[in-house]
Amino acid sequence: MSRPHLAIAIASQSGATIVGLTGILDVATAPRLRDALLKCLADQPAAVIADLTLLELRKAYTLTVFTVVARRTAEWSGVPLILVARPDHGSRLDLHTKAIARFLPVYPDLVTAVASIRRPPTRRITRLRLAATPHSALAARRVVVAACEVWNCIELAEDAAAVVSELVANVVLHAGTDAVLRLEFRRGLLTVAVTDGSALQPAWSAAPPTGDEVRSGGFGLRIIESLSTTWGWAPTSDGGKIVWAVLRLSAGAQHGAGRAGPLG
Repeated sequence: MSRPHLAIAIASQSGATIVGLTGILDVATAPRLRDALLKCLADQPAAVIADLTLLELRKAYTLTVFTVVARRTAEWSGVPLILVARPDHGSRLDLHTKAIARFLPVYPDLVTAVASIRRPPTRRITRLRLAATPHSALAARRVVVAACEVWNCIELAEDAAAVVSELVANVVLHAGTDAVLRLEFRRGLLTVAVTDGSALQPAWSAAPPTGDEVRSGGFGLRIIESLSTTWGWAPTSDGGKIVWAVLRLSAGAQHGAGRAGPLG
């Protein structure tokens, strides 16, 4: 008996990543689709749109791969996962995408789905490209503090600056590649994310920091865990990775936060 086939085609349109799916979605092909979607979301496009028009569904529960991916990334990323499914598909897929629409946006065609990303929820985003040098940690801290001031979440500035120091130090010490810092503030949550070109998994450092590490960062992931609400990492589609941490603004400070204009 031949294995079920699922073709996954990746394209870009209007700043969004389009994931075209052709073939069968079942327990054998769902893990590969999950990994592909996670990598697309880690690349941080305007949106990730999964086109289900040519997809055949064997078991209804395999469609939950989309909600699993959305939940896994929702805690740190504001990139929406959007589905395209024709309402006249006349199949099991049509029936169950109506149910999944309670959790994810579902549009009848790609044109409508792409148009929807022009009406994003309120959030603030800024990015900074960093070289693999010790001075980049200082530049990243300055951008973090400035963003917290502009976005009226200054309460998070000190912890966020410490977190970004460790993330950038990890790139300089272990990845050795250029990196991109991405800050996002939405619904009282500040996400500090750094993308680099290395596939090496972030690792705890058991050794105590040296004098140089104290000055430039390098305490390892333990300080990130202690200062953030949650943190994690994911591979990107180009063979690198994104490491992220989320800091939560206190309930008392959330009133008025994020109302200023975007940084830069």
